[in-house]
Amino acid sequence: MPRTVTYTPHWYTGQPLLILAGFLVLAAIGATSAWLVFKSQEDAAAVAASVQVQYDLTTQQARIRRVESFQRGYVLTGEQRMLEEYEQAAALVPPATQRLREVLADDPEQSARLEALVPIIDEKLAELAETVALVAAGDAAGALATVRSGRGESLMEQIADGFEAMREIERRDSAERSSAARLSSLALIVVTVAGILIILGVAAFALYLVGKATRELAEAHAALASANVDLEARVAERTSDLSEANLEIQRFAYIVSHDLRAPLVNIMGFTSELEALRSDAFTRLQELRAKAGEEEGEDGELASDFDEALRFIKSSIDKMDRLINAILRLSREGRREFRPEVIDAKAVAEGIGASFAHRLQEIDASLVIGTLPSLETDRLALEQVFTNLIDNAIKYRRRDVPARVEISGRFDGRSVVYEVSDNGRGIDARDLERVFELFRRAGAQDQPGEGIGLAHVKTLVRRLGGAITVRSELNKGTTFTVRLPRRWLAPTQERLQEEPG
Repeated sequence: MPRTVTYTPHWYTGQPLLILAGFLVLAAIGATSAWLVFKSQEDAAAVAASVQVQYDLTTQQARIRRVESFQRGYVLTGEQRMLEEYEQAAALVPPATQRLREVLADDPEQSARLEALVPIIDEKLAELAETVALVAAGDAAGALATVRSGRGESLMEQIADGFEAMREIERRDSAERSSAARLSSLALIVVTVAGILIILGVAAFALYLVGKATRELAEAHAALASANVDLEARVAERTSDLSEANLEIQRFAYIVSHDLRAPLVNIMGFTSELEALRSDAFTRLQELRAKAGEEEGEDGELASDFDEALRFIKSSIDKMDRLINAILRLSREGRREFRPEVIDAKAVAEGIGASFAHRLQEIDASLVIGTLPSLETDRLALEQVFTNLIDNAIKYRRRDVPARVEISGRFDGRSVVYEVSDNGRGIDARDLERVFELFRRAGAQDQPGEGIGLAHVKTLVRRLGGAITVRSELNKGTTFTVRLPRRWLAPTQERLQEEPG
């Protein structure tokens, strides 16, 4: 009988160590990922709370403004309805202040600022109540004298400054917490990728040792296959954790975008109130003129200006509503699906220009729209590109010359080229590429903004299959050139067209 020789290869003695190392790596990844996911959720909740506080502060300031509006209405007209509205609005302020105290109880700095602001608010309410009492007592002249003294306006400015300072603190805290959330997400990705690389390294080394084994190759191969199945399951589990973290970030984006709608709803509500009160206000104006024995004034022109202002407000509200809806859709869907359609680019630019008309008139600026060729692309994406570029040109204008923005376009082979030029302050050559970076801004930081407009434009243009470039000269102007395909096709459509069949 042949003798059976049992051979134990060197790689077998190291196998337990490899398995242990893989287990430890997986355990470390799991623990770290769980902690990072928890921290990301915690940061997102903190940001949402900070945004809610900003909303509460803005709402409280608006309440006080509303009380003042009804007080002035009562002082001027003496109507009982105005008095009732004033009393109802004034009654809402103290409970809202108490709610703010409760919300800010765990923030000593903000609590101290609120407590310093409360006496000013009380003094303002007392001043309003004083004038209302004078009118009720028949002393309308005394009430008007109190209003004209300027004390109430000074108090209102102090209140506005106080609320703005508190909102600025919340914005600062929100930015810090957002940064922490992004760092947590980045750390989660780094940990997961590093863990996968280590695991793959361990697996590669095991395969190398298995290659040296001769007599137990089949058994070792089966064992390794089994280990690989387990490894893939664990990697899939970690990948699931990562996907969950990404979903959490999307939920955070949804929360922030959703809260942006609250001030917009307030604006919509006040606009509707203005519309509802418009007819009544002009009727009462005519009655007051008649009582005062005055001739009919230029009320028709005033009504036209009033209606035009409302149209501008509605136009801006509609545009903001579309943008917020787009952000909400992006956060829910992860990535909005573009819907190509044939678009009259000139009509799109003119519509955007109409929304900027009031602002252009205020700063004595002009918008010149040349011939713009049509194309087939996503309408909202094109609107956002034009809007951001026009807004950027207006924002960074020179103060010593009237601002001028020109939009032109042409066909170039299978592409459409649009140029948005201005005579503004220009961009330093060292900053030309930097302007497209997210959260990065070039030049003097004397204009409000978060540094996302041009980065968003570049992302949109890329998704539309195009490219954007910029050329500029300091104190002379800037030109952004957007090159887009005449017809945008989704990636799946492109592949189907490229496949023979």
